[in-house]
Amino acid sequence: HSQIVAQHNRLRSRVKPMAANMQKMEWNEKLALLAEEKAAWCHTDPSPQHSSAVSHVGWNAHLSPYGVNSFSDVIDSWFEEEDNFLFLSGQCRENATCRHYTQVLMVWATSNQVGCATQLCLREGDLREMFVCAYFPGGNWEVNGRLVTPYKTGVYCSLCTSSMSGCFRLWDHVGGLCEIPKNPCRMSCGLNGHLNITSCKCKCDPGFTGRLCQVRCSVQCVHGRFKEEECSCLCDVGYGGFVSLQKRCSIPSTAVT
Repeated sequence: HSQIVAQHNRLRSRVKPMAANMQKMEWNEKLALLAEEKAAWCHTDPSPQHSSAVSHVGWNAHLSPYGVNSFSDVIDSWFEEEDNFLFLSGQCRENATCRHYTQVLMVWATSNQVGCATQLCLREGDLREMFVCAYFPGGNWEVNGRLVTPYKTGVYCSLCTSSMSGCFRLWDHVGGLCEIPKNPCRMSCGLNGHLNITSCKCKCDPGFTGRLCQVRCSVQCVHGRFKEEECSCLCDVGYGGFVSLQKRCSIPSTAVT
């Protein structure tokens, strides 16, 4: 399923005009199970043939002779409907279809979950293959009979919401996609510590210190305060010592020459 998600994201990054708030899609196993249930009905209509426990789900479906198309071919065919979609008017060209395109696959910015499935179907004596993808939240909203503009135009990621502060872009992407960063702190504690995402601070393993746990250190300061970044001691009043070498404050300052 990683290839299906990657293809969705790659094509979503290529919409024209460019999208400023297009969200990155992630695989959702619950949606995949819904897609599997719908595919078993072998119908291509946009509404599921059964009651669904999940509301606001969008659907894309395609039925073709067995062995003719791969899932990648089907997704590409949905994307090709872009040529029939007039973005400024929010409408499809006359006598053309672009529902698969506007549904969520390419242009519904807020759709960020996808799950897909295939099913072999016997129709009129011929073996066919059903391809189904379920999306959440669904798209194709209409107001007074007119399709709502599916995304905001502008420089990619320029209108990501505060919660989706990351910008996901790969080498084969034209633009970026808004995402919830897996590491919102934008930092790593390496192999010697663990990141607290809430405070964006590292908790270092024993024997290491520093903001990123990058300093090997096992010093205990007697009569002084430990300076993490330097792995050294700031001596209390009345104490001194060879801080840079011994890193301890055990020598009374009167004895330091």
